[in-house]
Amino acid sequence: MSVPFVGQRRSFDGHLSTIRYVGTVQGTTGDWLGVEWDDASRGKHSGEHKGVKYFSCKSKHPTAGSFVRPSRPSDQPLSFLEALREKYASESENNLSRNVLASGTTVRGKAIEISGKVVEEVGFDKIRKQLAELQELRIVLLDGLRITGILASYDQAQVSHSEAAQKIGETCPKITELDLSRSLLSRWRDVWDICNQLKHLKRLKLNGNRFQPLEDDLTFTGITELHLEETLLSWDEASSANQLSEITCPLPSTITKLTLDHNEITSISALRHLAALPTLEHLSVRGNSISTVNQSTTDTTLDFQFPPILQSLDISRNKITSWIILNKLPTLFPGLTTLRITANPLFDQPPLPPSVTEASKPMTIDEAFMLTLSRFPSSLTTLNYSTISPQDRSNGEMYYLSLIGKELSATTEEEEPAILATHPRYSELCELYVEPTITRTIVSDSSGARVIHPRSVAARLVKMAFRLPLENEPPKSQVKEVPGSFDTYQVKALVSRLFGLPAFGFRLVWETDEWDPAEKEVGVEAGIEWDEDSEDEDRPAVGPGLEKTGDGPDKSRFVRREVELVDSTRDVGFLFQNEVGEVRIRVEIPDCASTR
Repeated sequence: MSVPFVGQRRSFDGHLSTIRYVGTVQGTTGDWLGVEWDDASRGKHSGEHKGVKYFSCKSKHPTAGSFVRPSRPSDQPLSFLEALREKYASESENNLSRNVLASGTTVRGKAIEISGKVVEEVGFDKIRKQLAELQELRIVLLDGLRITGILASYDQAQVSHSEAAQKIGETCPKITELDLSRSLLSRWRDVWDICNQLKHLKRLKLNGNRFQPLEDDLTFTGITELHLEETLLSWDEASSANQLSEITCPLPSTITKLTLDHNEITSISALRHLAALPTLEHLSVRGNSISTVNQSTTDTTLDFQFPPILQSLDISRNKITSWIILNKLPTLFPGLTTLRITANPLFDQPPLPPSVTEASKPMTIDEAFMLTLSRFPSSLTTLNYSTISPQDRSNGEMYYLSLIGKELSATTEEEEPAILATHPRYSELCELYVEPTITRTIVSDSSGARVIHPRSVAARLVKMAFRLPLENEPPKSQVKEVPGSFDTYQVKALVSRLFGLPAFGFRLVWETDEWDPAEKEVGVEAGIEWDEDSEDEDRPAVGPGLEKTGDGPDKSRFVRREVELVDSTRDVGFLFQNEVGEVRIRVEIPDCASTR
């Protein structure tokens, strides 16, 4: 067994891990290996034992680490060619090839015996056929096959393997796409040793591996597409090494497609080094934690820009909550034609900010589509796999422009520059379409405080509290702000929708703040009367239409004045000109018990 070292990959009972510590553990005897499991749920801690920290895991999962004995058997690693034969050649043919080559047999057409039993009457024709098939392979998928490198050894660096490397080029020279994901690879040099023999390789997948820092003087040529999902690569380590991160330096001049899905990228600025890739056409950072433009909240500068050749970006399933990021994308990616940005929490919000509307429902799919495409110029032609038609664009941009108008109308004139700064396409859209009419509902008074404009629609809104009494059930209530310009017919139509009542099958009774003397009151027993000379304790219990107060006259002898809102085309606002707070309106339907 090879000597374990930090950074080495091991597989135990089919479960991949990376050695993070080799040494003793306090309170125990002998040496231990501190391993970080690829499947973080398999561990018990994050590198500590009884309060002592022995190693750190790259995974943020609290149970990614474990201690195992060096003597614990690990799964046998495979060389690249062994994995290739295991995947693309039958086991019997593979064993036959090994036995024949080992014995040095050269006889054609003879029966081959293993342990005295005839396995198959075959010569080298079938072996040659198998090798010929391997030579024709163009797409090779070896994910999960415990590959350590060119050799079947954990100690790749300690063994000369130039001859083994040459055999790779002879065995499978036509490979254009190679998947080495979830293997035992830990050094970039081992990947380079394999890829350097594959002169036609264009697409490389290394998902789920755990790499050590990049070695010097490695140049990957010819590869145009690289996948590095779930590798836990650290951007901080990359920046300190000035290596364009461990991700891009191996392919600085030819890479056209880069996939960095499901990593720990938190900001757009963390991608700045990738802007130096001159041929990058597609970038995917799906499933990361991007929530801001800059890593530092105090840094607002953007000193990088991707070349126009980058036309496709996938930034879906991140943590974007602000339109600010979308406003910056057209500047950072000037050549963008294709964008995917679904499943971000931004689209769970209402289309207008809370300062403009009280609506709490998230935007619809159509609203999200329109408000997203409107932040980008017409060069963006595909959004979330949907082609943007000219009609989509005009509808979206006009809708977006109308929302900007609503937002401006709900703010003061002094706040307008700050609002427009959040909508960088406003001037452009105003030139393309009609500038929205701004009717401000908010102004600044002499002290600078924000107040409702006295002639605005908001100032003429009447807050109505509707109450529908029900027999043997608590009353139903709804509160709505109604324009004072509504007539009774419109108010009744609103009430009909709120309570599900037939149109005009009910009465609306306004309970004013004025009081009238109560000459008769219906109490517990129907027909009981009382007059002003009666004592309070002799009167029957009063209903909710009567109120008592310790201030002013005894209002227990008075009832609220009620006014029925009769069907009319007259504005209801005229009735409530002197009202403040809520206007109480009782909804009465035939045979409904009165609440008086």
